[in-house]
Amino acid sequence: RNATGDEEDRVRMMREGQAMARVTHPNVITVYEVGTEGGTVFLAQELLDGGTLRQWLEKPRPQHAIVEKFVAAGRGLAAAHAVGLVHRDFKPDNVLLGKDGRIRVADFGLAKAEAALGMALEATHKGGGPPRDTGSIHANPMNQLTRTGAVMGTPMFMAPEQHRGERADARSDQFAFCVSLYHALYEAWPYEGKTAPALADAVIDGRLAPIPKGASVPARLRKIMLRGLSTDPAQRYPTMEALLGDLEHDAKPRAKSRAPLFVAAGLVVIVAGGAGAYAVLQSRGDNARTELVEPAPSLAGSAITSETGIAWLSTAVDKGRLDDAIEKYELAAKLKASEPVQAAIAKAAGAYVRVLRGDLKAADAQLREAVPLAGADLDARAYVDLADAALALARSQLQDAYERSGRCAKQFEATAPTLAAICYQLLGEAQGSLGDGAAARKAYEAGLAAAKGLPERTSTLRLAIALLDLDELKTGPARQTATAVQSECEQRDAIGCEVQARIVLARIKLGESEAQRGVELLAGMKPSTIETFSVRISYAIALGEINGTMNEVGEDELTGLDRIEKARSEAEVKGFVGLMLEAKLARIRVLLIRDAPEANEAYTDLVKQARAAKIERIARLAEEAFKELAGPARDMLPADGGLPDVRSGSSGP
Repeated sequence: RNATGDEEDRVRMMREGQAMARVTHPNVITVYEVGTEGGTVFLAQELLDGGTLRQWLEKPRPQHAIVEKFVAAGRGLAAAHAVGLVHRDFKPDNVLLGKDGRIRVADFGLAKAEAALGMALEATHKGGGPPRDTGSIHANPMNQLTRTGAVMGTPMFMAPEQHRGERADARSDQFAFCVSLYHALYEAWPYEGKTAPALADAVIDGRLAPIPKGASVPARLRKIMLRGLSTDPAQRYPTMEALLGDLEHDAKPRAKSRAPLFVAAGLVVIVAGGAGAYAVLQSRGDNARTELVEPAPSLAGSAITSETGIAWLSTAVDKGRLDDAIEKYELAAKLKASEPVQAAIAKAAGAYVRVLRGDLKAADAQLREAVPLAGADLDARAYVDLADAALALARSQLQDAYERSGRCAKQFEATAPTLAAICYQLLGEAQGSLGDGAAARKAYEAGLAAAKGLPERTSTLRLAIALLDLDELKTGPARQTATAVQSECEQRDAIGCEVQARIVLARIKLGESEAQRGVELLAGMKPSTIETFSVRISYAIALGEINGTMNEVGEDELTGLDRIEKARSEAEVKGFVGLMLEAKLARIRVLLIRDAPEANEAYTDLVKQARAAKIERIARLAEEAFKELAGPARDMLPADGGLPDVRSGSSGP
């Protein structure tokens, strides 16, 4: 995409294009690079080939499906508004779909620049109002009628203030959004006029068209749209987010109630595979949350390793925007091909995020490319160590994870505290898996010291300590920490760590025989929105154990044991050894509760595998489960009350 024009227009287009590039959101088109060449402004943005929302609407669609698409587009608008961008020309033609059906809003703020670059009306305006076309607008209602300093936008979607030639703001986008939704639902325009002046008069005067005969739009939904179509901007919603809140609550079909959610007492939910793996759920219940990652760093110079670049990585992980982060780092690596150190860092950072996403093979391949590029540069090698530690931890290569995370923690302590905190959490997870809870606690505390003032890092580290406390049956400290973290994460809209805190609290409540409170804490989790692989599998394992111990079938007609086996198989295919053994532990607990005869053999097999892999924590938890839950199986216990000897070789780290 390119445009030419006078210097003012080029500067404006550059500025707005750069603002678009800073927005990382699933419902906003990704702009990779903005620049100029020979007086031409160019944008490099993602290529989408699923058509436009207008084309999608050409076929009959259920009302709820239309609303869902518009809610997604509205989230994109809200994300742009959050960084000060106003679209100025929102309409279904500017909403693109990928082949996956995901909505992306395009051309934020660029309609104004384009208008100044050749699409303006030539009429000279004299007087108090805007220039108006005297021709018919219904022949092609998508025609863009714009003029620098006067009217800008597409007449059918323009707010009254735009028709008057006044400055457009976020509330103008809200008006255009409601016009678009109204037309999609009613197949008619809210304001009518055979010519541009007639239409402008109707919009400015607030003369709404009659409701089409046979329309079946609910009154509550019409009320929402009419508020957004208010002639006075002050009477519209204060923000797009407020409008979306009403739209989701009132217009979206209510989901069927879920089966009660229980977690067996003593359930272990491991969030492994990287320190940032806690933050993944994107929505909860009927009301999906708008997610906005902090502005992405420029791909120029050494911005990837700058404070802003590092903060962006941390926030992207915290918000669960893993696919977006992978895409950014892949492009950065390509653009930095002539700068080996920067290319190595981009590849290593991308590999770390790929581990969280569950693609260990791709992460491994990227690390192999990063190592020779990093050379002797200490920071680049530390990035490689961070990603390598996360990869080793996912595969339960615990000694490697221990060594690499320790190295990157020391290197980053002085130069990048955020990354040091991630390394310390990886170190703690490795030590905890090896069975050394005291060392794990020290690592987490070191991470807290490094992450002082960085809430997305301190939250996950404190939750890690709470999990240690819970493993050691210190429910008081675990409850206190998890309660505080839940509140903090909820306030900053970090749904991932909030959910993890709720899991800790639910486990405590269930251990205290308050199952219903546990249900309330965990209700509404949606696995389809989880990007981080380890959390998605842990959720499946937990739900499988819930269904299994209650002898229930889930909504997808899978039994508890079927669900656990499916999770185990997926973890094994992906190479997540610890998660695979977690699934086996959940299966054993279900079998023990059912007094199934195969429980003893499964228990013996698991402990041997865990100790062979040096995952002492799982071995210990399996033994504790056997002591607590075995019924008739207790007949196999030795006379001294101990457990069968299932050790193979050394059992220690």
